[in-house]
This record gives sequence, C-alpha cells and structure tokens, in this order.
Amino acid sequence: MRLKPKLYTAALAITALAALAPVVFNVVVDAFNHNQLVELDLNKTETSVKAHYPLYKMIEYPGIKAPTVILGDSRARALQDKYWQELGRTDVYNFAYGGATVFEIYDTFKYLKDTVELDTLIVSLPLRSMDARFKGAMNRVPEAIKLANDPFAYYTNWFVAKTGWRLLQDRYSGFKTLSEVSLWPVQGAAAAEFSNLGSLSVEALLDPALCDECKLTTPDGKTLLPVFRHGHGFGLGSWAGYWPAITIERDLPQLFAKQVGTNGAADWRRFRQSDELWAMVEEIAAWCDENDVKLIFLVPPTISEMQRRINDFGFTAANHKFRERLATLAPVVDLDFDTPFTRSLENFKDAYHFGSASARQIVGELLLLIDQDLNRTALAVSRRDGIACPSKPEDITRSHQEGGLEMVEGTSCRLWRHNNG
Repeated sequence: MRLKPKLYTAALAITALAALAPVVFNVVVDAFNHNQLVELDLNKTETSVKAHYPLYKMIEYPGIKAPTVILGDSRARALQDKYWQELGRTDVYNFAYGGATVFEIYDTFKYLKDTVELDTLIVSLPLRSMDARFKGAMNRVPEAIKLANDPFAYYTNWFVAKTGWRLLQDRYSGFKTLSEVSLWPVQGAAAAEFSNLGSLSVEALLDPALCDECKLTTPDGKTLLPVFRHGHGFGLGSWAGYWPAITIERDLPQLFAKQVGTNGAADWRRFRQSDELWAMVEEIAAWCDENDVKLIFLVPPTISEMQRRINDFGFTAANHKFRERLATLAPVVDLDFDTPFTRSLENFKDAYHFGSASARQIVGELLLLIDQDLNRTALAVSRRDGIACPSKPEDITRSHQEGGLEMVEGTSCRLWRHNNG
C-alpha cells in the first residue's frame, strides 16, 4: 500500500518536528548557558552545575578567562569566587568539580594552558586522589569540552534537555505535575558509566562512593595489617615527631561516624599510588615552571578522626612522603594534620568537607601567599580565625629541615617547600 503524497508529507513534517523538539527546547531553556537568549529565571548555578560540573564551567570560563585558577574536587570547589571577591580579587576562577579525579584535573589543566595566559594555579590534591582507581577513573572533561565547543552536539543532546526539564520542574510548579509523563527515551536509570566489568575488583564494585547500599562492614577493633606497615612513625626518621599518633575519643554525629568508619576504610583498604597520575602532576608543575606560572598545591583538611584512618591502614609514612614529593615541584599548603582546627567539628559539614566560614579562612591564607597588595593582605590578616599559614616570619610557630625539605608551621597550617625546588 502506497501512502498518498499529502499523508507522506505530513508524516515527514511530524517526524521533523519531533526531531527538532529537543533542539528547540535546548535553545530556549539552555540548561548550561550556552547562548543565554531567553531568561527564564532558572537556578542553573545549583541544578545545572551539579548535573555536570565540567560542562557548566567549560561554557562559563571563556567569558571570564581569569588568570588565577583553582583546580580540584568538592573541597577546592568550596573556595568560591565570591570569597576571593570579598578580599578584592576579581581575577580568580574556581574550576574545581565535585568528585573530581586527577584525570579531570589534568585534562582541565591542558584546556587552560591552550585557552588563557595563566598567572597562578592552585591545585587541591589530597593523597587519596592519587589512586588511579579512585571514582572509577572517572573523566567528564573530554565530553564537556566537546559539548561546549560544538553547538550542534550541545543542542541535540538529551542529557542537556533532561537537565533543562529538571530546571523547569524546580522553578515552575506546573511542570512538576508532568513528572510522571516523560518524553525522554531513557528515564530512571541509575547506572554508572560503561566499562569493562571484568576489570573491576570486588572492592571497586563495593565502593561506597559508587553505591550507598553496597558496603563492606567495617570490623570492630584494630585492623590487622601486614608486618611491613606496623609501627607508627616507621620510615619517618626525624619527621616522626611531626606526625604523632592521633589519640581522640569522642562520639561523632552519625554522618561523621559513618564516613570515618565505612568510607575511611574504603579509602585506604586497597589504596595504591599511581605512577601515571604522578606523571600528570609532574607535567603540570614542569609546564608552570617553564611558563612562569606560580603553582601552589593545597592539601585540604579533614577531621582528625579521618586523618587517623591513614595511620590505621599503615600509610603515615606515605602521607609524609607525598608532601615531600609535592614540595620538590612547588610549595605545599598543608591543612590536613591533627590540629585544634581539625578537631573542632564546628569547622566541618562532614568528615571530609569544611564549612563556608572555614572556606573563607582558607581563601584568606592562600591570598596572603600569592598577593602583594597591602590593602588586600591587611584585610585577609584582619579576618584570621583559627588558621594562620606561615606567610611571614612572625607567623611561624615551629619549623624543621632535613636535606632539601623544609617545613614551617603556623597555626593549624604547614607550608612545605624544597630548597632546590
């Protein structure tokens, strides 16, 4: 049976309209501000950013091109642009992503070096992130760059459309009534990225970061470790006194306790530092040195009980060595050691993440290390409360040097540097 010309034309028109529907929707709603043609008063800085951190920032940054950039995970993301602006710095851009891996930090760095003339690069780099298996080696950056640079790919992307639909539902109550009716070809799938399942270990599959309901029970009592890891301070030499055993006994809030017990064990049970990731860090440092870009590494703070888990699994010496290796590349601002600041739960939202007041303090300390403006530095000093990095001789409370490595300590903050670095 042959279709009549008019019916055939109508069918083609309907098909074309259906195909164009997501394109028109994405042009109008524009979930990640690719064109900003229509103002719908949507909360994109909350919903869209969290839906795809790299995509939002890859689209936003070209219009800003700030020469001072922060890279890292959610803890680095807490050092928001507005906190820098409060101190008079409008040339700082926070390019950190929630849940970022070193793969993502490295690819963002490569994007930056080809996009902007950098002046200062601050890289937040906790030891835990130096395992290549962390977060399943996730890397959202290549996709973000592709969508940001290809309007056709962006406007025809179903994920962008779905994020736009979520924005409308959050903003306008009428769209919530349509929540049970969806035009999306896939909905309600709680799946991870495709990967070779045969290459995943049991520990990776049970990682609490990937699945809240797939957790190994943490045994009561002390963890039995291989002999070569026994003994606090082993392998630290004269530095052992700067990494004392953390003795603190208290009842933590439920969330904190769960993170310390379950997530802390998952962090370190099978931890293995990656030579591949270290090579990426070295490449970042070498490029900064060659191009006169000031580089600072930041080790963000966690609560003292979470730090103790590093020793529980025998990584105290590795934790120190990590700072020593970083210091050969660039100065290291270290906030993750046992101090009154890390013992005060008021400074933290959970066992991993510090609060907004602490974020402002950390921004002030970083500013004192990279800024010479007297008005801005005076303002940062006036706002000090609980943290004082040794940016000046009068800030130093103690110091130690061995070989080329030097550590100077202020108040709840250490600065590691290498004399020959």
